[in-house]
Amino acid sequence: MPVKVSLQVFSGRENPTWELDPLQVQELRDRLKGLVTSLERPPGTLGGLGYQGFALDAERELDLEPSLFVHAGLVDTGASNATLQAPGGELERWLLSTAGDALAPALREYVEAQLPSSPRLAGRSSPSRAKALEVPRFEPSVWNSDDNVRRHNNCYNYASNKLTNTFAQPGRGSGLIFTRLEGTEVARAIVRDGVEALARPGAPAETPIEGHFIALVIWPPLPGESEGTDYHFFRLDETTHWSHKPGQTAARDVDAAGRGISDPATCDRGPYTEFVGYFHTFPDRIRIR
Repeated sequence: MPVKVSLQVFSGRENPTWELDPLQVQELRDRLKGLVTSLERPPGTLGGLGYQGFALDAERELDLEPSLFVHAGLVDTGASNATLQAPGGELERWLLSTAGDALAPALREYVEAQLPSSPRLAGRSSPSRAKALEVPRFEPSVWNSDDNVRRHNNCYNYASNKLTNTFAQPGRGSGLIFTRLEGTEVARAIVRDGVEALARPGAPAETPIEGHFIALVIWPPLPGESEGTDYHFFRLDETTHWSHKPGQTAARDVDAAGRGISDPATCDRGPYTEFVGYFHTFPDRIRIR
């Protein structure tokens, strides 16, 4: 059964629709393979005026979710599934190219103008400030509503904004997990995963142009022990406040004393008294497992 594509663009009129041929369906599969996950949702799923993305009906196609929604560099694969990242507007641009005569030239040009510049065509001008979807939003329901998600994703998953259901461990994505539970060892492990250490000692005052900031803390050794007890991560959200997810428990934006977190270095962290430092992570580039 063919995949039906609907361009979400009109309010009163019916939206333009068309079908993908078998070769296009296979190309769609190929384009979706290997995309990394995100915990954002395409803004078009909330509705609005003008271009709001592409809705795909693939109910009887193998290896495809029955319903897909593509908008703003994100692919919503269903309420119970992780979102996929398709940055640069390339997937949307390709879907637009499959419309053929289903779209009037003027409407096609309008949609093309709403898409981000193709990386292949982008110039060398200075980047603009990050859009909200490039920095994590504090959306605790994504992590807390599904027991499977909550139990199988820890503070490293949450700080990285990557849902793997593997209770990710620093260094495991690069093939070399930390050997001792010490601040420097855990820091080296996440750097091997692709995270970058920040040279400046103070807390970041704003979100970065690309990726987002995280912070690492350590629960020091218990009496009689020779190495630390545990590690923990915080992340800076688009609100410029920090949030975290302790182990298998719920994501939250308050510290151990129930106060909002303006700086992980000074908040109440319970037994995690050793502050290691701030780091810069890029969810679409790092490897965690």
